[in-house]
Amino acid sequence: MGWLSIRKFNLSVSNFRNRIQSNLHKAARGNHKSFRIVADQYLNFITEYLVVAGYHEEERIRHYCGEIYHNLWLRIAYLRRVSDFESQLFVLLKTIPVNVAPFQDLLTQKLIMLNSLQRFLVVGRDLENWSAKNLSLSSRRTKQELKKPLFDAWIIMTGFRRDTIEFATNECMEKVVEHMKGILEQSEHRRLCKKVKQNAIASEFKAECLQLRCELVELRQNARWTDDYKREFLNDLIEDISAIEPLKAELTEKLKNQTSFQYVPLEVRNN
Repeated sequence: MGWLSIRKFNLSVSNFRNRIQSNLHKAARGNHKSFRIVADQYLNFITEYLVVAGYHEEERIRHYCGEIYHNLWLRIAYLRRVSDFESQLFVLLKTIPVNVAPFQDLLTQKLIMLNSLQRFLVVGRDLENWSAKNLSLSSRRTKQELKKPLFDAWIIMTGFRRDTIEFATNECMEKVVEHMKGILEQSEHRRLCKKVKQNAIASEFKAECLQLRCELVELRQNARWTDDYKREFLNDLIEDISAIEPLKAELTEKLKNQTSFQYVPLEVRNN
């Protein structure tokens, strides 16, 4: 369908996540260097999420990044799995309100209309190339439950109105969003291309999505910090967390978290 590829990994996803898992275990034992490695891996995600939420001032973005990582460090003993860390990250990101400001560009005006789950999915899937499985684990929702909010997000971002679209067209558009990452078999891909080509509204929607993905590539690049600025932030972060004593997880809490995937203190610690 001619979709753009926004990001390519040099390492396999499994190796990438195994590395995070290993450093999470070390960080849980008080290793600041390992926490820094983990923090570095998610810094792009957080800054991109904040820009999608309407933030463009560097100081405010840096403040929120620091606050999020302070809270993650505080709960590090509970975050034994990568999905625990990502789920807690989602919980913390949800507490940040959208930034509505005058004279925002048209794309930002649309992006701030998304709810926190939609923003998380757009950043995770379309900017950071997370798999459906990883999004499901981090959001604590099934893959099926994530289809509608993701489709709704693209409807909002492209400016289409669902209430004026007939069922067959809507279904075709849902398939466009669901499979824009190029995961279809060749025969299914051809069938979907044919359906889209024969449907004027779905065809227009696909074109709008392609244009939007180009805009998201530019947004992603603008949202990311330079290597020097990242290094400065991470150095300051390690200095800050050295004064923060993490919460100590009781054995019963650890066991509950291993079985429920939910047992983590969720209150936000404001600095």
